Amino acid sequence: MDKVRLTLYGLMAIALTVPFFFKPRITLEPSPEVKDAYNFVENLPDNCRVLFSIDYGPSSQPETHPMVVAMARHLFKKNCKIAVMTLWRFEGIMMGNEAMNYVTRKVGAEYGKDWVMLGFRPGITAVLTNIGTDFKSVFDTDVKGTPTDQIPWLKDVKTIKDFDLVVDFAAGSTGESWVMITGARYGVPIILGSTAVIAPSLYPFYQAEQIEGILGGLKGAADYEYLVGHPDMATTGMLAQTGGHLVILIFILIGNILYFFGKRERRRL
Repeated sequence: MDKVRLTLYGLMAIALTVPFFFKPRITLEPSPEVKDAYNFVENLPDNCRVLFSIDYGPSSQPETHPMVVAMARHLFKKNCKIAVMTLWRFEGIMMGNEAMNYVTRKVGAEYGKDWVMLGFRPGITAVLTNIGTDFKSVFDTDVKGTPTDQIPWLKDVKTIKDFDLVVDFAAGSTGESWVMITGARYGVPIILGSTAVIAPSLYPFYQAEQIEGILGGLKGAADYEYLVGHPDMATTGMLAQTGGHLVILIFILIGNILYFFGKRERRRL
């Protein structure tokens, strides 16, 4: 039994780690909701302004980080500007900075010129309501203390309506608040990215055409990477996940076969 257990763990370790070293390319069929999200971003005007809300912590990083990176890469390719905020206190600032610093190193974007971290403000409903009427009454400075009036591409921003798109990357229910307040009340286009466990609850908004698309879990992130044409963390994670599932299925199959033949032998005895 110990040998079987060691063999299982060994094969699982190999299946999970090999993709991170060899990174083989795969062909994906992106889901309609991811295609819609990609097409909306693709059709945004060059030099657009987009607001990212980073509403997840380290435990959700493997699923949500790749979404942020893939969409930021897409937007920077169009010379768009990204303002980053969070409704998740200091975890969101840390996650946002980590994801944005990763992608900006890859594409050569600069803080202040191409993106800015606005940080956290307490009170989800109050924040979303107030940025709809007076954006700078909520975000008068970035996290470094620079007045938003001194950031050229934010200088003429009066309300959330001056952004071309809002994207909420979440591990909780903040997406619903963005839809009900920012989308319904102020008419700003919204895309939602979420962990796989949250994604099913977002589909009613998508079916009602209240949002432009959904990136759900690691698969949604991998689909977006595929559409952008730059496989990265999510694609590698999907390969590792698929390898792990195959190992489990093979051992389940072997176990059932052995049980079946063992049962036949017991009947003979």
